[in-house]
Amino acid sequence: MPQLDRLILHPLTGKIFLGLLASVYLVYLVAFGRFLTTSLSTLSGTIIEHPVETSSGVVLTHWTAASMEHATDADLLISHAADLTQGSIDTSAGKAAQQQGEPPRNENLSYPVSTVGKLFFTSATGQDLACSGTAVLSKNHSVVDTAGHCVYWHGDWVQNMIFCPLYENGSTPFGCWAARDLEAPSDWVDARPGDYHHDFGMAIVAPNSEGLLTDLVGGAGWAYNQPVTQPFYAYGYPAAHPFDGQTRQSCEGSLGTTRQHGGGTVVSIPCNMTGGSSGGPWFIQISGNWYLNGHNDFISILQPGHMFSPYYVYTWYALYTRAQQT
Repeated sequence: MPQLDRLILHPLTGKIFLGLLASVYLVYLVAFGRFLTTSLSTLSGTIIEHPVETSSGVVLTHWTAASMEHATDADLLISHAADLTQGSIDTSAGKAAQQQGEPPRNENLSYPVSTVGKLFFTSATGQDLACSGTAVLSKNHSVVDTAGHCVYWHGDWVQNMIFCPLYENGSTPFGCWAARDLEAPSDWVDARPGDYHHDFGMAIVAPNSEGLLTDLVGGAGWAYNQPVTQPFYAYGYPAAHPFDGQTRQSCEGSLGTTRQHGGGTVVSIPCNMTGGSSGGPWFIQISGNWYLNGHNDFISILQPGHMFSPYYVYTWYALYTRAQQT
């Protein structure tokens, strides 16, 4: 090892070598920092955030028992046959990931349905509407998962949104929570007509008089990039005929099927829920634990009697990551 010996024996050479090594390391740190910054900005750049300007107190007073009862169901989107073809999961989309949820403190509440609730909101044109949603485990204890078209409706953000978990016939045991922020992926906000494969949306709610949302009703676990050929358990508050939106309905144990739609993958299950159920959760079970892995989103004339969900991929996770930090 003569060359190495010379480096060690001659202090000046050693200093030069160490200086060069330090310079290379500095360049590496700068490059890595730029890469990390670019990655984070790319992640956050895919999500569009809409802070709610109206105070939660004002939003909650907008919703009386009468206004809730008369809120119109947010129509399920309808896909035409040409927009839906046989498909499969893109295995390059990334590895499967999951996070176990947290049941409610009250053991008398049944988990995970304790996290399911009804969403009320007002469109930009002033129409009171209703969807469904799910309280999700999150760092801020305040995230509600739903469909993108329940937060960004016909080209504009909705107003006066509240989430009422365990809603039934006009009542909810813990009251309702008002949204303080709405978020959706940019490729939903900017989606071409008829493309629902990234119809994701989330509301971040302010505490109500009872406290933080998931402290009361629990937070659903989540999963993405999961196998589709397994049983799904769908819940929601369908309001269009033959339902009235006053009680939670379900389609349990239905096997999923993949389809290609718009620019990506969607999943269908046999289910007869109607408008108003949009945004309601699809749960799967892994090793005895429940995970959110889809939501009621649209129906298709190609498969009557079926409900479709966007396939939960990294885009959903990026939205969730942003929401739980808001």
